[in-house]
Amino acid sequence: MIAIIQSLKITPLGLGAGLSAICIFLLSIFVLFKNRKAKLNRLFFLFSLCVTVWLIGTVGMLSNCSNAYLVLWWDRFIYIGVVFISVLMYHLSLTFSGNLKRQTPLLVFGYIFSLIFLLLSRTNWFLNGAYIYKYGCHAQAKILHHIFLPIFLLFVVLFFVNIYSFFRKTKSPVQKVQAFYFLMAFAMFSLGAAAFFPAYRIPIPNFTFFTELIGVMIMAYAITRYRLMDIRVALGKAAVYLFSFLATIGMSFLLMFLNNRLTQPISQNIILPATVIIAILFYQLFFRLFEKLAARYFYYTFYSSQRVLNELGKQLIRVLDLQKLSGLVVETLQSTMKLDRTVVLLREDDGRFVILKNVGFKEENGISLVKDNFLTEFLRKTKKPLVFEELALAERDARLGRDKVNFRQLQDNMKKIEANVCLPLFQKEEIIGIVVLGRKISGDAYSKEDLDLLAVLSSQVSVAIQNAWLYDKVSDLSENLQAKVDEQTGDIKALLEMKTEFLKVVNHQLRTPISIIKGMSSMLYESRMPEKEEQDFKRKMYLSAERLSMILDDILAAQSLVAERETTELVPCDAAAIIEKKIKHFQPQIKEKNLSLVFKKPAQPIADVLLDERMFERIVSHLIDNAILYTEKGEIAVSLEAKKMPDGQDVLELKVKDVGMGLDDETKKHLFELFYRGERGRTAHPNGSGLGMFIVKEFVEAHKGEIAAASEGIGHGATFTARLPIIESVE
Repeated sequence: MIAIIQSLKITPLGLGAGLSAICIFLLSIFVLFKNRKAKLNRLFFLFSLCVTVWLIGTVGMLSNCSNAYLVLWWDRFIYIGVVFISVLMYHLSLTFSGNLKRQTPLLVFGYIFSLIFLLLSRTNWFLNGAYIYKYGCHAQAKILHHIFLPIFLLFVVLFFVNIYSFFRKTKSPVQKVQAFYFLMAFAMFSLGAAAFFPAYRIPIPNFTFFTELIGVMIMAYAITRYRLMDIRVALGKAAVYLFSFLATIGMSFLLMFLNNRLTQPISQNIILPATVIIAILFYQLFFRLFEKLAARYFYYTFYSSQRVLNELGKQLIRVLDLQKLSGLVVETLQSTMKLDRTVVLLREDDGRFVILKNVGFKEENGISLVKDNFLTEFLRKTKKPLVFEELALAERDARLGRDKVNFRQLQDNMKKIEANVCLPLFQKEEIIGIVVLGRKISGDAYSKEDLDLLAVLSSQVSVAIQNAWLYDKVSDLSENLQAKVDEQTGDIKALLEMKTEFLKVVNHQLRTPISIIKGMSSMLYESRMPEKEEQDFKRKMYLSAERLSMILDDILAAQSLVAERETTELVPCDAAAIIEKKIKHFQPQIKEKNLSLVFKKPAQPIADVLLDERMFERIVSHLIDNAILYTEKGEIAVSLEAKKMPDGQDVLELKVKDVGMGLDDETKKHLFELFYRGERGRTAHPNGSGLGMFIVKEFVEAHKGEIAAASEGIGHGATFTARLPIIESVE
């Protein structure tokens, strides 16, 4: 055996067969471990293993064409796998189509037939002698092979009949697309039958390993994915991989051909590894070239839809009325994806859902769907669109009996109201709405690309709804401010100007991080980029999202504080732990500006003190954020200490000291007023809202504490000191 392996002299065709064998074997392992309990996955593994044996034997046979004994030995090795290929294909088709019980006798016959011919293929009555021709070599078919071949082809045809019959009968768009992929795989496997031609002295090049590789890849994709690609995109992807592979193999052949033309050819021990390395390096180049061509000729329809939804995203950030916003979403989805019905549901503060815009659904049906708590919990947990056709698969894979029942009930509910997709809308971790989509008028399934686009749209609509809500809050705040202005006898004009400036700043502050998040997420979705650059994009998106979250919290807090001072909910808190958590939270911003943020812990541990934990977290956050914002280099120091004041009062003293731009006397005088921003602060950071320090003061005073800002002047940094009384119990 060792001598036989050592005798191998790899040819270009043998190299191609070997690479295909490696790819197919690795793919079979992936599919098996994707779901080891699934019968379809286990059958696919066995089928791929047989194809791998066939291709390994092909490498050995084509590498020993000058030795008739080795040609026969390797061809008999090939049939260890080949005798089982057609019956395993047939078994796969029965399992996929659900016809296993009805055709069990024929399947049993197929396996018995394969086992018998596994033994007969060792004899000279099956294969004997060698046929050497221009493109390679093959053992010669004998009388038993003539009996084997028609039965082998019969099971291949039965594979096609079962899959095609299922394709025509199934009502599920997803299963129909899956079946279509199986038929595409069948077309590839059918071309593989040409490998038998040389056994009957028909001299053709043995390129069938290419078709087997593509067929196995298509079948693996159809088995492992719930949600399949749109067929146009699938054809494009297949073309990209196929032509990239062919171009790489072709280049390998060229290198070996040129080497053989040299006066002193390079040893195969050197040229083969070198060829493999060069092929790996050039594969990515070929892949990108063919991907650009495929994007132009195969993906056109998909990218047209993407452009429409991108345009919708741009319009959403300009609409602040909820009714207009929902109408825009429904109209765009209806026209772009050609849907028969769409409804937008919004969740109220009390948890009830109300209909914002409805086309095609009965109103009571739309509301009945979201009464199912399992639906909202499932959407909250998965954070992705829920597709009707996938519920049966989810029910099949569910481990708990309770989950199986819930999935079945949800499937019945969606079927009853003819809903196909539920698209969740989120604010942080909570669902604020659901967009329910009906079926496509064409009857096509929702493709992977459709759902990817809908997921992007979901995040854009969620932000737009939050903007609309926030606009309402800002409008309420504006009205409260107007009422206070009317009550004042002071400088009314100045307050009005501050209010107007505030609304402008808020509008700009909201759009800036949203635009950054939208632009960068779009580039991440549409483009291939180096990993380092991708990580940088993700980091900037995260920082923008954090900034947006803080702005929203500030506006809501200010609106509440202007209306009336908030009351504290005092609970025992570990103040030092809260500060450490917030310092960790601000590390991305610290790294972004190359600053140093240190926490000088108290010399003696401080026992838990009674604080409003939410307010204290906001105090710490705003003081640190302010220091980062106005410090360009150097260290920011945070300290915590329990002190006794001259009047005997025990206080918790929090200090945040920076080496930033500092404060002048005028700024120190007005710093904690609502909307106030010093002239230098506005110049350095025009996007500030003037709310942060106001909120800090209000929250400190809610604890019956005090806040002060100290600075030696412009350019000398600033120190903010908050003192909160330590109390023993809540009265």
